[in-house]
Amino acid sequence: MNSYVQRVGLTAWRKKTSVLVATALLILLMFGVQYSRIDENTYFMEEERDAKVIADALMKSIKNVKFVDKDQTGVDAMVREENFVSKRRGASLAEQFSDIENEQQLGIPFVNLDLKNPYIPERRIVHLDFKGAPSQIAYLKKLFPLFKVMGATGLLIEYEDMFPYQGSLKNISATNAFTVQEVKRILMMAEDAKLEVIPLIQTFGHVEFALKLAEFASLREVPNSPQALCPSRSNSLNFIQEMVNQVMVLHPNSKYLHIGCDEVFQMGECDVCRLEVHENLFLRHIKNVVQMVRSKYPQIKIIVWDDMLRHIPQGAMQDIHLGSLVEPMVWVYAEDIYRFVQPSVWEKYAAVFRTAWTASAFKGAFGETLYIPNARRHLENNLRWLDVMATQASSFKDGMRGLVLTGWQRYDHFAVLCELLPSALPSLALNLIAVSNGYFNSSLRNKFLTALSCPEQNITPFINLDSDPFMWEKLSRCIFPGNTVFRLMNRLHNMETESREFLDLVHRQKGWMTSYNVRHNYSLPLRVDEVIADMPRLYHAAISLAKIAADSMAGIFDNYTISEWIEQKIYPYILEFERIQNDSAVLKGVEQWPVRPLPILKKLQRLGIAL
Repeated sequence: MNSYVQRVGLTAWRKKTSVLVATALLILLMFGVQYSRIDENTYFMEEERDAKVIADALMKSIKNVKFVDKDQTGVDAMVREENFVSKRRGASLAEQFSDIENEQQLGIPFVNLDLKNPYIPERRIVHLDFKGAPSQIAYLKKLFPLFKVMGATGLLIEYEDMFPYQGSLKNISATNAFTVQEVKRILMMAEDAKLEVIPLIQTFGHVEFALKLAEFASLREVPNSPQALCPSRSNSLNFIQEMVNQVMVLHPNSKYLHIGCDEVFQMGECDVCRLEVHENLFLRHIKNVVQMVRSKYPQIKIIVWDDMLRHIPQGAMQDIHLGSLVEPMVWVYAEDIYRFVQPSVWEKYAAVFRTAWTASAFKGAFGETLYIPNARRHLENNLRWLDVMATQASSFKDGMRGLVLTGWQRYDHFAVLCELLPSALPSLALNLIAVSNGYFNSSLRNKFLTALSCPEQNITPFINLDSDPFMWEKLSRCIFPGNTVFRLMNRLHNMETESREFLDLVHRQKGWMTSYNVRHNYSLPLRVDEVIADMPRLYHAAISLAKIAADSMAGIFDNYTISEWIEQKIYPYILEFERIQNDSAVLKGVEQWPVRPLPILKKLQRLGIAL
């Protein structure tokens, strides 16, 4: 209820801009003469006091509205940051008041955080998902120091088919996988940037990259689906052990290993597994994998995704001493975290585990085919995680271990590419800086713009997540690594919007080039020309954009990834334009037309229609 009232109050305050500015100017006029000869040594003290008077007056002008906690009033309630008190010398009260107003123009989602004592996760880990789309080593070398500047303490690396498996597993690796030397370089670059590395290996669900192959098909839980492996087959554990061994050989300094185990969609379906209760089957597999890993790497701590644990009874987890085996990583990418992980689940986790990790997202969470992340939604997700962690940390004996900002490249092995890493760097900067400070507001402006190598910007606000959630308007001049890809997505968005409007016009809004017209080769040439008038321009724009995409991504991704992205995002429009061009040529080639009625479409008979 308090959160709701605060939202209402904040909204009401925003709408009173003209009244607030008038109030500020009036007070400025009243105090102008009095403060014209203020002693230099007391300037900042007096200025702060007057600013508090203004802010308190504004607070009182909106009755019965609760903005923040009762112990936070005046300037602390509006800004609560030292930057307000330490304004440049000579700034007027009106200018300082303007700064308060600008805080509300950033479009930052309102989350009731304690800004006096912000919660900052001990570890802030950036997730790198390499599956089927590896970043070039030279590009990663530019990113790692940047991650550190933004506040990261480590990397969660998911290689999947990009790891250079050898021996019995060599066919799992993609033909464009990293080499052993490249993996070593990645780890060395991470070490140079003082980023700890946590490797992630899927060991239950999402093993599609291996189970898709004929030589590992026998390990599938469901014969015709490679989504999950069967935990009841002895060869499954041997397979996992070999993967773990090869990965750990190249990661000897890692203190943690993430064994995945999320979204095991197909479990308990084979003839053996169906005889066992699902929760026991899952827990037994976790226990077997952990014991196998620790038998060779006793110092390694094991992390597991939590989603499959949410509905397992506390007693079942305690019976196998799960708390001594793994640390759960609780992942929710939506804004309403408690809707997915209810307080009762947190209580259960705190009773079973000494500590827990959490996982937010900076990309790859709101749509399988998106090409640019909605920074506002991701920021709200991360800010709400700070709120949840601050609340729940004390429930765990050892507190919270840290927060991982996930950045999925595909939703699974077979899915198309979603947002590419370069296009999501502004979102990562926004969210990583937020979780590294415990909040995000205008006091972090310089840190944010500097991290992204943005030119000096005097425009206020420096971001507006309400009207510009992708941050194209404000950040297109920044020159961070991969900025050309970020700008490319803006051009794609414009091309896609215009192309979709055109295609809808051709196929649905206008009545001369619908599928009916094309099937019956029946239309008016004059009208056809009118309908497709914009097509040549759009067609050449799409071809031009494909060439720009190839140039923009060079040096960031290999040719396979570049060509895949172009084929998925741009090429479909080119094909559609060419089809329309061909159809229009056929329609315009007709010089004589039959009398009505036109022939009945025989294929309608398969619908059971007697015609």
